[in-house]
Amino acid sequence: MTARIDLIHALISSAAAAVPERPAIISADGAVTTFAEFDRKVAAVSGWVAERTHRGDRVAVIADNSPEYAVAYYAVPRSGRILLLINQRLSPAEQAAQLASTDPALAIGDTRYLQELPSVADRAVTFDAPEWQRAERDSPGIAEPVAPDDPAWLLFTSGSTGAPKGVLHTHRSITAAVWGTVAGRSVASGGVYLLPFPMCHIAGYNMLVHHAAHSTVLPVAAFRPETFVAAVNTHGVTSCSLAPTMLHSLLTHLDDTDTALPTLRDVAYGSAAIPADLLRRALTRLDVGFHQGYGMTETGGNVTFLGPAEHRAGATGADAVLASAGRPHPDVEVRIAGAGSGDGSGRGAGEILIRGAQVAAGLWPDLSPCTVDGWLHTGDVGRFDDDGRLVVLDRSKDVIITGGENVTSREVEDALSTHPDVEHVAVVGVPDEYWGEAICAVIAAAEHRRPQPDELIDHVRSRIAAFKRPRHVLFVDALPLTTNGKVAKDAVRAYARTALGR
Repeated sequence: MTARIDLIHALISSAAAAVPERPAIISADGAVTTFAEFDRKVAAVSGWVAERTHRGDRVAVIADNSPEYAVAYYAVPRSGRILLLINQRLSPAEQAAQLASTDPALAIGDTRYLQELPSVADRAVTFDAPEWQRAERDSPGIAEPVAPDDPAWLLFTSGSTGAPKGVLHTHRSITAAVWGTVAGRSVASGGVYLLPFPMCHIAGYNMLVHHAAHSTVLPVAAFRPETFVAAVNTHGVTSCSLAPTMLHSLLTHLDDTDTALPTLRDVAYGSAAIPADLLRRALTRLDVGFHQGYGMTETGGNVTFLGPAEHRAGATGADAVLASAGRPHPDVEVRIAGAGSGDGSGRGAGEILIRGAQVAAGLWPDLSPCTVDGWLHTGDVGRFDDDGRLVVLDRSKDVIITGGENVTSREVEDALSTHPDVEHVAVVGVPDEYWGEAICAVIAAAEHRRPQPDELIDHVRSRIAAFKRPRHVLFVDALPLTTNGKVAKDAVRAYARTALGR
């Protein structure tokens, strides 16, 4: 294993020096780029970006996972510019709002997304354009000095208020998260890692994790069970990341087709605990080790880890183990507010606080710190169990995690409120075996009106990303209110769960 590195692009140059002919990236069509070739492309595109922009500028990327996206992942921060990661699954209006608030000097990515964004048309270069192809091949690769504490990535997440929140990471914070995961998950050197999560999410840092271990990465644009199986068996994939929803679909496909995955050894997942029944089914069908992690955009990746042995124990009856998110890695501190430190001494419940080098530098645009007195206040409630494992009891209640995506209730409520037949609305998450949580809208309709649920769902889809649409619509005469006139979300949540039998 290579020595610790605190510059993002140096992960590649180090691998290129150690294993130059080993594949760094495999494309969906099987094209191979070695570490030596990949390092040259990163250097070349870095020089091209530097020639077109100024130090500290934002460079937006809007694209599906691809080798070109992987080059940009490393090249933009290498140039001293900030990689602005825009979720390609958002609606053009949502993307345009994020671009307006960050004012990128350059936008690169897929034609299908950039052509929908006229506000950046004068500074957009698509991955299939001759200019990008020349940049990868012919740019002189002008090197500019970059320091570990220089800004590197800017990602958007959603806070509990529903307003988009930009999180700014440095080279140091991202690489600290990388090395924490390498240690916490005991990532082995070599092998082939399949990345199905969009690179615009912080989950994309898993590519860096496996490149740090000198492993090959296969980024895929979207998860489908049949293409996943084909990719694993064609390229000898040894490890991957899957949301529990993806795992559910994969197991069903394997059962239906009687297919095996003989090379697969490790499966990592996050965003939500895995249901015990799903884990037992997976362990019966797959001979792999399962790894869970807990983290968020502000931590650059995971801070706690639950390993294969604990998953096997959970599958054989120790269900409480599966309710946990594992133990913190050695380079991070996790404690419960008012309940002691992260060494397991505090057993009470409270807000989860995190401190370490991997915590982001600040929030966009004012660069206000993410921390209070050095600690990141996550908004999540948790406790430590008797064996020192972190148990996440509840996410921030106004954030719904559905299929691995964070959706704030307010943005769905705002979309529904524009429908003329909706008088009042409250949106909550309800437990769902497939999605983890499903979005449920509880609506008090306008007098003498009762819109059809499908009409309301389509109304939401026309305004915000499709994955944010409600999957359940319930009607009530009036929403419950607190004494100060606000909607009593706890009461709405309890009603929705009862009405849906959850």
